[in-house]
Amino acid sequence: MSQELGKSFNAKLVSNAAKLYLPVLEKYHRARFLGLENIPETPFLGVGNHGGMHFMPESLLWLTKYHSMNPDVHMVTLIHNLSHKLGKFLKLPLSDFGLIEANPEKALQALQSGFAATVYPGSDRDNSKPFSERNRIDFFDHTGYVKLALKAQVPILPVVGIGGAETVFVASSGEKIAEATGLKKFLKLHTWPVYWSFPGGWHIGHLPYFSLPLPSQITISVLPHYPVNEYKPEDADNAEVVQKINADIIKMMQAEMDRLAKGRIPIVG
Repeated sequence: MSQELGKSFNAKLVSNAAKLYLPVLEKYHRARFLGLENIPETPFLGVGNHGGMHFMPESLLWLTKYHSMNPDVHMVTLIHNLSHKLGKFLKLPLSDFGLIEANPEKALQALQSGFAATVYPGSDRDNSKPFSERNRIDFFDHTGYVKLALKAQVPILPVVGIGGAETVFVASSGEKIAEATGLKKFLKLHTWPVYWSFPGGWHIGHLPYFSLPLPSQITISVLPHYPVNEYKPEDADNAEVVQKINADIIKMMQAEMDRLAKGRIPIVG
């Protein structure tokens, strides 16, 4: 483990916080966890989908569940550059909790140092999809996670979440607004969504207005890991290999999402 990460990551703090927060999330969202036995006992790259905008319930459930299990392999989480900068400005202990900037070099260093990592390739476009598209797995052509796994030679662990996008009702992702206002260019925000949340009603943007997530039932399903050891680190520069692995991962996750969504009633589960 790298000297910098080893010094900053506070495993005890993370575990205690997870064990304190997890029961609240589990009860509020009537959470179910499937496939936890699929989690490797060696470093891996977790790749997930997430909805619910700033509430991020799938992400929080997965992270708190993992850290509360006292794993031998500690895990860091890659977060949006803007969130990381805001956290640093507010002097939040991001590194203590293993929250690192979504930077390929830092992520690779973490994996090569013995950490696991979780990334959400769909970023804010995945998080802010319209309600009608809530159960669609889409990484919006972001394949950096595949290149990262190949370079680090760690397996990819697909983590599928359903229900988070039902904690708010997104009418429009507002991608045209983000592009027209320069948010996409200057802040790397691709969306400025129009959504309804309880009890504040209709809102525009990502700011955490006075609102609460609806108590939607959420299921997190951890799929069998996808090995990459038949490839070489140099294959990260092979577009054909990268696209094949990305397509395989999305196909796996979409099949599980479709299975979980079958017969599901929004919010009720």
